[in-house]
Amino acid sequence: GGVRIAGSMHSFARSLRPLATAGFQQARSMAVGIGAGNPNTPGWAPAVGNRISSALTLQKARKFDEGVADGFKASTYDEIFKGKKVVLFAVPGAFTGVCEKAHVPSFGKNAEAFKAKGVNSIICLAVNDPYSMNAWKNVLGKGGEGIEFYSDFNGAFTKYMQKEVDLSAAGLGPGKRSMRYAAVIEDGIIKVLNVEKTTGDLKVSDGETILQTLK
Repeated sequence: GGVRIAGSMHSFARSLRPLATAGFQQARSMAVGIGAGNPNTPGWAPAVGNRISSALTLQKARKFDEGVADGFKASTYDEIFKGKKVVLFAVPGAFTGVCEKAHVPSFGKNAEAFKAKGVNSIICLAVNDPYSMNAWKNVLGKGGEGIEFYSDFNGAFTKYMQKEVDLSAAGLGPGKRSMRYAAVIEDGIIKVLNVEKTTGDLKVSDGETILQTLK
């Protein structure tokens, strides 16, 4: 009789394990906020409604001497996104065809219209060093007015957004570059995310299209 009781108790305890595991996972999810908006969630992908990681940093376009003077200080999430309405568009590279001739100017000529829609900043981002981005900004002149240029200096932002692309065949390297896309980000949360099918396309991430998404 004792053996049967012990066996029954063992079976009963074993049957509770899935419930205990589920309870632990639920408690853990509540504790760390695991879910679609948390980039630490397995299978997370950038999408409308999800939050940009606060650990990400970018380098603002500037001269090398200015970088030396400020200790190569990176711009933080709070400085770029917190409490702000930001339009960010990413390009494969500075001084390249579609980026220079069409993508940047499409935002530059609409800078005032974006401001009227409550946009605090328009950001052009590329996996280039901040000094190349600064030189490009100067070359663009009026075409880049009203736009802030930033460097994804270590590629972390592009990797986080899952927009890495190998463009070494076009001489863009070393390492991965960014796909062409544009996003509206409010207080760190993605509200609009338009990604081009190829880096040579400019159909859904241009300034006019993004402006039309704003209320």
